[in-house]
Amino acid sequence: MARAVSSPVNSINRVTVLEDARGRLIRREWASSDLAYQLGMAPDYEVEAQRFAADKGLAPPVLEYDRTRRFMIMPFIEGVPLEADWFERPERRRAMQALISRLRSIDSTDLPTLDIGDRLRQLHDRLSRVAPTCAERYQVEVRECIAQLVMISSAGTVLVHGDLSFENVIVREDRSLCLIDWEYAHCGHPDEDLAGLAITTPEMEEWSLALEEFPLRVRARRLLDELWRQLAAALASDD
Repeated sequence: MARAVSSPVNSINRVTVLEDARGRLIRREWASSDLAYQLGMAPDYEVEAQRFAADKGLAPPVLEYDRTRRFMIMPFIEGVPLEADWFERPERRRAMQALISRLRSIDSTDLPTLDIGDRLRQLHDRLSRVAPTCAERYQVEVRECIAQLVMISSAGTVLVHGDLSFENVIVREDRSLCLIDWEYAHCGHPDEDLAGLAITTPEMEEWSLALEEFPLRVRARRLLDELWRQLAAALASDD
C-alpha cells in the first residue's frame, strides 16, 4: 500500500508513505539528475549524511538506497511537526537548544564541506541563465555578500544540517527531536544551522558562538534561500 504526501519543505522531491512487512515507511524519490544538480542536491552525500546522523540518533535510518533509480527508503517517524512558534514554548526551546549543542558536538570531517560564497555564486549564475531579469535584482547583494564572507571564518568540523527550520524537525512520541531532509548537510561552522533558524526565529543570536559574525551569516543564509527559491521556480516553469 502506498500514498503520496507532500514534502515538508518543497515539491522538488517526491515523498510517498508505504507499508510493508517492515511497517510504515517513507520513500523519498529525488528529482531528475539535472534539476538536482542545478539546485545543489547530491543524493550520495545526502544519504551519507543521513546515515551518519542516524547513527547519532538525530535522523531516520536509511533502509534502502537505489542510486540508479534515485530513491531511498526510511522508517516513518511517529510524532508531530515542530510548532512554528516553538521558541515561545519553554520545553521546545530547551529541546532545540540541546539539539544545536548536539550538532555542534559531532565531528563530521568525513562529510563534504560547503563554501557559502561559492554556493551563492553558483545559484546566482544558474539563475542568470534561466531568469536573467530576476537574477539582476540580486547581483549587487550577491557580490557584496560574497566579498564580506571572505572576511569571516568558514572553517568548522561540526555536523551542519544545512536546512534547519521548524518544517524539518519532528517531535517524536518520547519528545525527542528527529531531523529530516538532509540534502544540504555538510561539515561546517557551528553557527551555520543557527543562522538558518534566525531567519524565522527571534533571539537566535543568544546561542551564537561567533556573535560579531552572526548577522552576516544570517544575511548570507537568507540570500541563499531566496536564490534557491527563485531558481527552483524558474526551473519548474521552464519544464
